[in-house]
Amino acid sequence: MNKYYPLILLSLLISVTGCKRQNETKPRRQEIIDAVFGSGHIENKNQYAVVSNSAGYLKEVYVKEGDTVKRGQVLYRLEGIVQQTQVKNALDQLKYAEANLAPASPQIEQLKIQIMQARIKAHADSLTYARYQRLVTTHAVANSDVENAGVQYTADTSSIDVLEKNLADLGHTLTLNVQNARAQYDIQHQNNNYYDITAKADGIIFTLVKKVGDYIKSGDQLAQVGAGSPIIKLYIAEDDIRRIRVGQLALISLNSNKDTIYPAMITMMYPAFDDSQQAFTVEARFRQLPPVLINGTQLQVNVILEDKKNALVIPSYYLLAGDDVQLKGNKEKTPVKVGIRTLEWTEILSGITENDVLVQPKNN
Repeated sequence: MNKYYPLILLSLLISVTGCKRQNETKPRRQEIIDAVFGSGHIENKNQYAVVSNSAGYLKEVYVKEGDTVKRGQVLYRLEGIVQQTQVKNALDQLKYAEANLAPASPQIEQLKIQIMQARIKAHADSLTYARYQRLVTTHAVANSDVENAGVQYTADTSSIDVLEKNLADLGHTLTLNVQNARAQYDIQHQNNNYYDITAKADGIIFTLVKKVGDYIKSGDQLAQVGAGSPIIKLYIAEDDIRRIRVGQLALISLNSNKDTIYPAMITMMYPAFDDSQQAFTVEARFRQLPPVLINGTQLQVNVILEDKKNALVIPSYYLLAGDDVQLKGNKEKTPVKVGIRTLEWTEILSGITENDVLVQPKNN
């Protein structure tokens, strides 16, 4: 297999060393390949950039290039002194609110003491009222004294009701305070987590962009992480993209190993033109992964459109404008029907045979 592909690539790279210019020639039968040339690089299917959601100085870098990381693993830590203070304040407020809600808290304890005192007083006043009710029958006390004792006992019970309602309202208020304080702490704690920059998916650290001490702005890229299987990202010229189809054979020559050709298959065509590359983007996958494959490796590609094993061909410079040729001994040009064209060879479908002799006009 590898002996076959370098020969194809040599033809596709349009080397004219094997086609020495002569004044006359005959059509010949040989293999001719129609292909589209492109360039590209290796990347991982789901590689992604690690981006900061906060601003601050880079305090810690926990990984190095080449490390394998897991989803959620902390990669960087930003120094957020102000945020840490806000977290501490929120935690203090939460502890204070929880302390106020405790059964032995000063506010709750004070109300409980008041309720107990009110109940003792109410009990004493109830005894007084009952005694006055017995004594009034013997005229030992005045009716007004009985009435006053009754009013006092009623006031005592009302006071107990008010104090118990106040205790319930206080418990409700203190519970809300704890809930609000906990919510604020959770928010500040979550904000603090923004200073811990984590991996979004399993992968390998390809590049680290920043180092300890660098000032990081929100949205800055800190690293490139490779995730998913390797793919071939190709860039095809605008004039050629209409000829590319999913499933076509692509012959890959890695810049890091130009002596070997790796077969691949076109798997995806991006629908939009890439302004930064001034080309259309196409993806391909290796039929079999090379033994060593480094992310970012540059490459060249020939996408095979058609391969004819026994085609009738002539050197391309013998083909005249309008798809004509000049036969030896004829003053008039002979029209031909053309198939595959490369810079080196042109396929002839009809119009001449292998026995015809072509001459190259002096003005061609």
